[in-house]
Amino acid sequence: MPREAGTFSCPEHAIAVAYLMLAMPIEPKNPTQLVCEALRERFDVEYERKALSGLTPHEWHAQAVFIVKLMERTLGDSVGSHILRAQYGTGLEGAESARAVSEWLNPSAQGRERLVTDMLVCRILRGRPRIRDLSDRFDVPKSTLHDVLQAYRRLAMQERERALDALAPAMVGAAIVQQSAREVRG
Repeated sequence: MPREAGTFSCPEHAIAVAYLMLAMPIEPKNPTQLVCEALRERFDVEYERKALSGLTPHEWHAQAVFIVKLMERTLGDSVGSHILRAQYGTGLEGAESARAVSEWLNPSAQGRERLVTDMLVCRILRGRPRIRDLSDRFDVPKSTLHDVLQAYRRLAMQERERALDALAPAMVGAAIVQQSAREVRG
């Protein structure tokens, strides 16, 4: 079933696109791009114009701000909110949220242990650094790091799923996310 422009299949997709759009500057095409596009359309027989998304860059940016603000209103300052922001956000906001998740997972960590916890959170949410790199850097066995990583991942993913479940009705109600077939049946 085709979706309207600016709607998404699930809350996670909406959040990922929102943070991506907020990280990109809004810029109109420069004159050179316009000329090249016009020439390509006119003289390139194999060129097919891509279907428009239905929204301008400014409308996408406004949609992204709306999604992020809805997420903030719905989830507040919860761990789930920080997990989603750390996973998809950029810059200082994403880093602060990653630190909040790290402090939630291991509140008593200090010094080197705090740094390892921070890096394990980055591994869970962003896929880097590798366990081998952490093992070499901190002289800790890979098996130990892997066991701690699995325990942290289990806790973090449970909170992440709770946050996404809490966001789903709000996003469906705001017409950001279309109701999935599973929600219609169940």
